[in-house]
Amino acid sequence: MTVSYLSFRVPYSANRDCVIIIKPRREAYQAVCVDAATRRTIASPSLQRDSNGARPRISAAEVIGMVGSYRLASAAVDLEADELADRSRRISSQLRSRRRL
Repeated sequence: MTVSYLSFRVPYSANRDCVIIIKPRREAYQAVCVDAATRRTIASPSLQRDSNGARPRISAAEVIGMVGSYRLASAAVDLEADELADRSRRISSQLRSRRRL
């Protein structure tokens, strides 16, 4: 089983990297786009095999185009909102613990 890894900085956020993993499936290949920091899957479009059944020749930019700018923007907003909520919880917890002292 051949797995190819492509890593690049996602253009929708300066601090977000997306790892694209091309995985073979029975009828086609699957490109899985995963946020590198959180390891959350952003999208996983299917790719048709080449005419000889080999892995398709596709670039990271083409996979990003298949995912779409709206999906990437939505993923960025969701991930940033989750991080902000986590940061707020940590700060609130620290403030509560200081007040108890």
